[in-house]
Amino acid sequence: MQPELHVDPSIYMRKFPRFERPTIIGYIGLENLKYARHVGNRRVHYDLNLHYDKAIHRPADLDVKITELLKFLLEHETRLNFPLETSLRNAKFFCYRGLLTCIACTPYENREPWKIVAILHKGNIYLCARDTEEKISRKMNMTERDKLFTSWGYKFEQYLLSDEPDVEPNPDVPVDENEEFSLVFKTQLNKHTIVFGAEMDGIRCDKTRITKPPTELGPEGIIQYLANKEFIELKTNRHIENGKQENSFRRFKAKKWWCQSFLVGIDKILCGYRDDNGIVEELRICNVGDLPRKSQRFWNSDVCFNFIDDFLVYVKRCLSRKIKHKYGEKALDDLQALPLMTLMFEWTPGMPVHVTENYSHDDDPILLPWFLNNYGKVQKSM
Repeated sequence: MQPELHVDPSIYMRKFPRFERPTIIGYIGLENLKYARHVGNRRVHYDLNLHYDKAIHRPADLDVKITELLKFLLEHETRLNFPLETSLRNAKFFCYRGLLTCIACTPYENREPWKIVAILHKGNIYLCARDTEEKISRKMNMTERDKLFTSWGYKFEQYLLSDEPDVEPNPDVPVDENEEFSLVFKTQLNKHTIVFGAEMDGIRCDKTRITKPPTELGPEGIIQYLANKEFIELKTNRHIENGKQENSFRRFKAKKWWCQSFLVGIDKILCGYRDDNGIVEELRICNVGDLPRKSQRFWNSDVCFNFIDDFLVYVKRCLSRKIKHKYGEKALDDLQALPLMTLMFEWTPGMPVHVTENYSHDDDPILLPWFLNNYGKVQKSM
């Protein structure tokens, strides 16, 4: 039986782990890259309901896997030239930022359970969140009001982001909520190498005049362009009118906002404060670095990142036990020869993280055949 991982914050109250500022190694959906021309504190009047009835909405029951990241890895395998690791010590983690944020917030979470599948394949570990029964039920029972709230965030972005650096935003057209631009980052958290995708809102172009990416220079030229730009995160929040609402914001949203932005090196969040009818009346810049200090009564950033570190150690330890049990000690240093292996990690508020082997990759495939059959072949033939 696999050991459990406890989540009490006091266990992780130690020095912030070594975390390298993430470097950009790629991008997904360059055609959807946006630009923020007007960033600052000011009064506005943005109606987030504008053209709601004509918007192209993202499916409420969308099953988010890591498919786009897998496509990226396969397409850019030769350029990235990741080594074929043979031991778990050096195994890379591949995932999305949302999953890392979810893990980071766990020691302070008291409402949302989660499930995470870990897949060991050819020396790499792929992490993918799966819907819990509670989340499936919530998706199936979304009210029209719930759908409207979700759509407001996309509309807010349309008021502030342009398709071209020197063109004004145009909110007077329906939103397509399926448009995404993502960056792919690589970072080091203590001994763990993590490669993750993250959806990005837009590039600031309010300080200096910029041009569009130099697509004629290929991926390396575009990556250099993106690495030299300042990205900004856009958020909406209801007006904070009393101490109870302030405490709720600090306890819940501030923690998630900080994790999301810190993971990708974003320093500024532009928040639109709205009323209950979806009218944004004020824009205010939030310094990401201020969020932990102003929220220290409720959460500690050291705990959040130490828990990510320990969770990744736990994943490797559980995989190691499974490998030794099924294939023997020597197999730990010959990962390339092992078949695909999976484990399901589950957590419920108030309980430790536990791991089971009852997840069938065949019944719910995350690494699809086109990836399994092709990734790694380039390096073998070199």
